[in-house]
Amino acid sequence: MEEKSASGYEGAVSWYMRVSKLAVAVAVIKISPSGGARQFAESLADRLRLQDEGWRSKARSLHEELLRLRQELLLTRVLFKTKSHDGPGHGQVIARVLSQDDPQQLKADSGCDTDKSSQTQIYGAQGQCLPPTPPNSQSFPLQDRKWRQDHRLLKHMQFLHCLSGLRGGCESSLFHDGDVVWDSVVQLLDSVVEVFRQANVGQPLDHPEQLLHATQVVAQTLSRGGAQRGCSVQHFSKVDDLLKEMTNLLLNNHQLNSFSVHGVLSECLLALGGSPAVRTAFVQLLMSQIIQLAQQLWDTCERSREEQHHQLDWIRYENSFYVFWLLEHLAQDIDYNVNKELVIQLETKAFPLADEFPLFSLYMWRIGGLFRAEHT
Repeated sequence: MEEKSASGYEGAVSWYMRVSKLAVAVAVIKISPSGGARQFAESLADRLRLQDEGWRSKARSLHEELLRLRQELLLTRVLFKTKSHDGPGHGQVIARVLSQDDPQQLKADSGCDTDKSSQTQIYGAQGQCLPPTPPNSQSFPLQDRKWRQDHRLLKHMQFLHCLSGLRGGCESSLFHDGDVVWDSVVQLLDSVVEVFRQANVGQPLDHPEQLLHATQVVAQTLSRGGAQRGCSVQHFSKVDDLLKEMTNLLLNNHQLNSFSVHGVLSECLLALGGSPAVRTAFVQLLMSQIIQLAQQLWDTCERSREEQHHQLDWIRYENSFYVFWLLEHLAQDIDYNVNKELVIQLETKAFPLADEFPLFSLYMWRIGGLFRAEHT
């Protein structure tokens, strides 16, 4: 009797397991897409990617909003400290600027399109800035995105202008509120780089004067601060990474608009390289790029003699002459030291290329000679 009971129990358990597996199989079949497992996996991956992008975008927005509030708090605090020195009129100007959010007003207070002679002398030519309101995002998504990018650029440029306009505001803030200032510098430079990223994929380059002006503001702030004024290693690393990206954009641009973009990008890089805080590292970066390309050219010559097919990167070769132009201008300043080993490599690697690439070789020898003569 007990054996029959145990057998019946095992049979019931076995039947229950078969029914459960069948129910699970039916449920899986019902929720599975008609295209099969591969389509289901791709659909799931797309949803996860969109969700991740959404969270990243939200995080960036929150970070930018937090930075904006910290900028306003810092300017307000510095304003009250300097109000007794500059009088109420100066304070009213700064207070008016703090409350502005219209890009047409931002362009005047960011130093773009202004008649103030002092700002013109420091920051150069003026240019057009932004429309007063963003276009309809549903009808013009590209224009709306560009408006937001330019608006972000002008807001950070406005903050740094206001801070430097207050008596001693920039210098004191670099000591006590360095994170706010340097984060603004990084965000402003990243806004400039984003414009060149878009230009590198064929988008038109609007407002070139504004880009040059922004890099001059970055260079001025870096020159006032530097590593001794609260700029963390992390912020300097970000600035260095953005300089590397700008250099790569200069070397790799193959779009039809490359000539106009290269001119603006070269001027922006020259403005940034003029800052003592980054000049040495930037010059050494440019030299390393030239030496690397010279090695590639030499490898091409060697392989061609061995009748091996080797494709030369002609885009980087042609664009390298913008790098030579930058080095030639930066060599005129002798207030910094450059790695002598890089200078020696420039000169020694120039001679083997004289037959196959005479112009490139001549420029290498000239740049090496300029730095050797200036720093001996």
